[in-house]
Amino acid sequence: MLKLRKLSTIYPNQLWLRLSQELQEEAWQQSQAHGNAASRCQAYLNYLCLKTFVPWIEAWLAEANQDKDRISDTTCDSLWEFVNGTPIELEGIRLVLIPSETSDLEEFAVPCEWVDIPSWRKDYYVAVQINLGESEQSWLRVWGYATYEKLKSRGIYDESDRTYYINQEVLAEDLTQMLLVLQPDSSPQAAAPQPQLSAQLAQDLLIQLSNPSIYSPRLTVPFEQWAALLVDEQWRQELYKERLRLAVTSTPNLAVVNLRQWLQQTQTIIEEIWQAVETLLTPLEFSAVRGIENPQETVSSEAIAPVIRLLQSDRPEKERCQAAGVLGQIGLGHPEAIEALTQLLRTANDEETRWEAALSLGKIAPNHPQAGVSKARLIDLGMQLAGCQVALIVIIRPKIEEKIGVRLQVQPISQQHKLPPHLTLSVIADGETHLQAQTRSDEQGEGKDKILQLGFSPPPGTQFQVRVTLDGICVSEDFVA
Repeated sequence: MLKLRKLSTIYPNQLWLRLSQELQEEAWQQSQAHGNAASRCQAYLNYLCLKTFVPWIEAWLAEANQDKDRISDTTCDSLWEFVNGTPIELEGIRLVLIPSETSDLEEFAVPCEWVDIPSWRKDYYVAVQINLGESEQSWLRVWGYATYEKLKSRGIYDESDRTYYINQEVLAEDLTQMLLVLQPDSSPQAAAPQPQLSAQLAQDLLIQLSNPSIYSPRLTVPFEQWAALLVDEQWRQELYKERLRLAVTSTPNLAVVNLRQWLQQTQTIIEEIWQAVETLLTPLEFSAVRGIENPQETVSSEAIAPVIRLLQSDRPEKERCQAAGVLGQIGLGHPEAIEALTQLLRTANDEETRWEAALSLGKIAPNHPQAGVSKARLIDLGMQLAGCQVALIVIIRPKIEEKIGVRLQVQPISQQHKLPPHLTLSVIADGETHLQAQTRSDEQGEGKDKILQLGFSPPPGTQFQVRVTLDGICVSEDFVA
């Protein structure tokens, strides 16, 4: 991946600013006071944007000898709970920064609240890309901006997500040119009256939208009602606080998932969310791989013996791996299958074969000290993903010196689907991104990967966070090894 200095050379007209690891950690802590994963990720990106951009613009204005009052950098928690964007005012010039983690910059997406609510309308809409990684790979990039007039005349409004989309080619790039001129758009700010609500309707909406199961309140009720509720500071604060309160009281405090409890077969409240992989993914996904039509059927010792022979060291490694997987389906109740898998764990040179042996051992002898465990849960990224449901899978197995091996996977639950492009899987510890992988796209811009995977062996007691991100929405889980 190109470093910040090289990127700023390739795109000299765009603004590039480094994101410190300290700020990322601070932003993540601040973002936890929100009702769901989407709003937490939204707050996280906007906090990074605000705390990085404001110091830069103040320094730029001072260097340009423009006598400006200090810009407010007050956080907007009640705003970020519902709408993506950070408003900034410069002596009557009104900007809104719209951050996103996406690497697809063909279009700039602006929530309609910033455009169609008269008092929220801005002179300039600024497109910000956030890239999260290690050291020089963490940066903020201002890749373009549009005026209100241009957004309304050249943008395309999508009613389904109440968003304006404008092509990258229409955007201006050099932010400093805008700051040198600082001319507000000529369009009148208050051409339309402010949206209004009766007190009774406002109370009814507050009760309805406080429900944490409503993932995106902005898309739930007619826009005129939503806009009127949103612009009223008191009502917006009340809705934000109530959603946060109900989210906390209705969700069990799972804290950090202790992976060793999974190895020890300890039943906790976590089991209500994390399921056996086989029960979540389409059964075809497993039976097709194993060649078993009904894995619950009792298999004789005579049927087991040929499979065990395929585990011998003189067999091809791929064949040994596949045979280990088959034993996990048919070896229940057969001590010779347990012994064969245990022997394979000691002799196999291939890491994939050892993983397969450990997982199969976990299925037929879950209390065995070398048994592996796999768990899965659905990921709610706040969107339908074109009908593709996605699961986060955590696979663990014991290793030497009290360590455990960890594999993280993101997969569609149906074999017929592929993962969307630009979906990112990250492992974060001590505020730093240690591992990261991202799905690819084909020539048509469609996803081409069926699985996203990371693997590592953390020392005992290591705490880490797994984060799955797509188009600015992310889901995170905390673990301890």
